[in-house]
Amino acid sequence: MSNFAAILPSPKAALEIHPVPTYTPGSTEVLVKNTCIALNAIEAKIAIHNVIPHTPYLAILGSTYAGTLCAIGSSVKDFKIGDRVVISKRFGVKGNQYGAFQRYVVCSDIMISRVPSHIDLQIPASLMMNLTCVVGLFSGRLGLERPPLDGREAEKKGKKILVYGGSSSFGGLSVGYLTQAGYAVVTTSSPKNSSFVEGLGAITIIDHTQEQESLVKQLLDHGPYDVVVDFVSNADTLAITGRVVEAQGGGRLFTMQPGRGGLPAGVERVFEPYSESLYEERNRNLQRWLVHEYLPKGIENGLIKPLPIEKVGGGLKGLNDGLRKILVGGGGARFIVEPWE
Repeated sequence: MSNFAAILPSPKAALEIHPVPTYTPGSTEVLVKNTCIALNAIEAKIAIHNVIPHTPYLAILGSTYAGTLCAIGSSVKDFKIGDRVVISKRFGVKGNQYGAFQRYVVCSDIMISRVPSHIDLQIPASLMMNLTCVVGLFSGRLGLERPPLDGREAEKKGKKILVYGGSSSFGGLSVGYLTQAGYAVVTTSSPKNSSFVEGLGAITIIDHTQEQESLVKQLLDHGPYDVVVDFVSNADTLAITGRVVEAQGGGRLFTMQPGRGGLPAGVERVFEPYSESLYEERNRNLQRWLVHEYLPKGIENGLIKPLPIEKVGGGLKGLNDGLRKILVGGGGARFIVEPWE
């Protein structure tokens, strides 16, 4: 089995295609024939903007992918050769054998979910990484209840959550997850994407394209909020969500990237790789529920609503184009690459 990878040779350089070893999985690992790579913003920021300067070069990036198991370690019990799976790599894992930007990838047997034969692998691949962060933040870190999967309507929880950026992948998954669990959600969207957001269950959708003072007033009028999350987290949105938290007396503002300054006094910016909470021993049942139940059943019964998926052509060579597309704005789509094309 010959393997090829898209390698980042140095900071801000274009990815280059080179032959690489076909790895042997360890005892608790599996080897995946990778047929679908889902692109994430963090990978574009690393490759093009060098946002993580200590990235080891030559680097094989990529966190989310799907394919078929072609080898398994001696201690792996839950999977077998031939299983169709989707994987999200743990943040901070070192070693090029774990990077998704190649045809054969090694992964541990933790954040891996079996995909039913009738479901297109592109769908769970487009969801997997962001979904682990959503569940990791709201249930793993904040202790909020998970949604039922047996058709019951969850009891109303009496808590209200502001999800800023409801038409983003993170935001849309969060609105659906929280409303299905019985929480009241207020979110934002442009008129262009409002039809998608309306189907997610939020009690209120506010047009974020309006003038800032009017937007802040509307957000405050629909509060107060028990949790505020900014799923855009650029300077413009943080100026808005920071004011909302400040007006409530201060507290935590959960964001999608780290940073310092720029927020009112009394507002604490909180960021971490939110999926990390799922690797903690106390959350092992939550992690297993996510990969073995929520992801496959949520796709099956329509609880999880993916964004439109756009394939970037060219196989591994198309990754450079795909990463650029993410940074210029995906128009509400998730980009995927097929590495054998």
